[in-house]
Amino acid sequence: MTTNEFGFYFEKQGRSGNEGPIDPAQQYFEGSHADQAVVRETAQNTLDNKGTGVDGPIRMEFELKEIKTDDIPGIDGLRNHLLAAAKNTEGQQGHDRIAQAVALSNEESISVLRISDYNTTGLTGCESLKTKESPLSRLTRGTGGSNDDERGGSFGIGSAVGPMASDLCTVIYTSLPEDSDCSVLAGYTRLATHLIDGESFRAEGFYTNLNRIDDFEYQRPAPEIGSFSKRTEPGTDIYILGYRMSGRDPNLVGVRTAMISNFMAAIKNGNLIVEGITTDNSWTLNAEELGRYVKDLPEERAFYDALEYSEPVEEEIDKVGKVKLYINLDDSLDKKLHTVTMRAPLMKIDTFKHTSIPNKYAAVLICDSVEGNKYLRQLEPPQHHKWDEAREPEYGKKIVEALKGFVKKSLNKKISSEIGEEIKIEGLSRFLPINSEKGNGREGSDKVEPSPSDHEVKGESSSVKGKPQERNIDPIPPVKKLSVKVQQPAKPAGPDDIDNKIKPGKRNKKRKKRGKGQKGSGSARIPGQSIRFRSWSANNDEKGVALITLAVTAGTTERGDLTLAALGSGGEAEEKYILPILRAVSHSSEGSMELEYSGNTLKNVSLTEGKLTRIDIHLPAGERYRLGVV
Repeated sequence: MTTNEFGFYFEKQGRSGNEGPIDPAQQYFEGSHADQAVVRETAQNTLDNKGTGVDGPIRMEFELKEIKTDDIPGIDGLRNHLLAAAKNTEGQQGHDRIAQAVALSNEESISVLRISDYNTTGLTGCESLKTKESPLSRLTRGTGGSNDDERGGSFGIGSAVGPMASDLCTVIYTSLPEDSDCSVLAGYTRLATHLIDGESFRAEGFYTNLNRIDDFEYQRPAPEIGSFSKRTEPGTDIYILGYRMSGRDPNLVGVRTAMISNFMAAIKNGNLIVEGITTDNSWTLNAEELGRYVKDLPEERAFYDALEYSEPVEEEIDKVGKVKLYINLDDSLDKKLHTVTMRAPLMKIDTFKHTSIPNKYAAVLICDSVEGNKYLRQLEPPQHHKWDEAREPEYGKKIVEALKGFVKKSLNKKISSEIGEEIKIEGLSRFLPINSEKGNGREGSDKVEPSPSDHEVKGESSSVKGKPQERNIDPIPPVKKLSVKVQQPAKPAGPDDIDNKIKPGKRNKKRKKRGKGQKGSGSARIPGQSIRFRSWSANNDEKGVALITLAVTAGTTERGDLTLAALGSGGEAEEKYILPILRAVSHSSEGSMELEYSGNTLKNVSLTEGKLTRIDIHLPAGERYRLGVV
């Protein structure tokens, strides 16, 4: 697309230094995949720019399509500068990228990724040299500077990700600011120092009115670009010309995964909705759909479970304010996933690792207070990937140590209350119906997957919960080893004698009949290998009654009977032992429901695909088991 007035303007080099084809600002992001860097920088800035008086979530749209190369604003003049830059960089590192851009500029069509935001302010302000602090100026022609309000990014270098992700080294911006009814178009390219007709030009080019020699003047109103729709409401569009990931990620699955990994909390809390649009596919990430997409992402699923199913631990920390920690203890994980941290935009920043914690877990630490956001922001390097205490010598170390201390204390307390003293039972797998997706396929594999995580779980944990103890400190739960001793359980005389079955250690005490223990009409059995589960002893206020909670998640929607397995009080596998169940209650997103049961089988249990169902098993006081599903 060519006009007589507008095109890419390159300042003459004069006495400035030579600029090579490698942009130092882009190197902050080259260590990441282009989709990761683009997602993190654009979404962070978008979340910081919610429109004035706007209710509801911010929306982002990633649209990938082919357009005619000649529809790119200023493409004719840009071709000349690309060719000159390629000639001037021969033999230099980075020359191949400029040469690739020259070839792409001469193709008939080009792949373009448009990133649009809605319910935002748009790029307010003016592009004039006299208004360097306006959001429009900072994004389209500024580097290394930012205001305290974060609009434009913490370092003012986020604009470098566009050219970094562009095989044409060029990005176009269109925006409709909330304080104007006229849209604006700007553009930026970063090449290398180059010669045209004996005149040396700098590496940066800006799309502006070429007839003005005293100042910048962007194009208003913004023209349509190719077949992309025209903007009609406040917000900003970023066009990455020649999106370098388009061939490897034609349906923007990488963009979706990057969004889930980095902005899961913002999406789950309803602050952000993200849409992906391609020629052959479309998808939506919102609070309702998030659970469906994390199912195939094991690590992200573990953090999602922490946010979805755990009550946060809260604490006030000096200079940070209130922080919240969500913990998912999950011994079916392949490894410890540690604690991801985030501040107000709810973007993943640092990962806290506590090597002294032996259990597998995934946790999320959130500090979204105004005060905490201000201080923590100052501890972040340009990549926004950690909280570096050295960046603020006065208080940085104190804040980071306080946050890590809070996380460690909370993890130990959670482990102590939910798991207590863990007993490893050597050889137990010989007596339990265990299968493992990642094991050797044999019954008796010691690999267990007893927790609602992203993996499909097929087994029961080989551990027994001991009695938790009250302590003034938060120690690592001790591990004891026991050997399995085979005992032949007593054989009941018949079905009528089940309720009089004598328990080990309770030989003269019969169980009282309570609850809905009548024999049900019968239904299909839900097999243990089709669900994920874990169990623990929970607090219970009912006198004389103990409570064991079973957390169950099904890979598909199921309705049927669940048969439980129990371990005896001495650690032996009681294969035919009848649990003294007094009552069973199912809790799910649909509400709570009393369950009927017969022996060890819970009747007519409903499980919804991907959703956790909590089942509370009430037993006589003093009875503590590790339960599993056969």
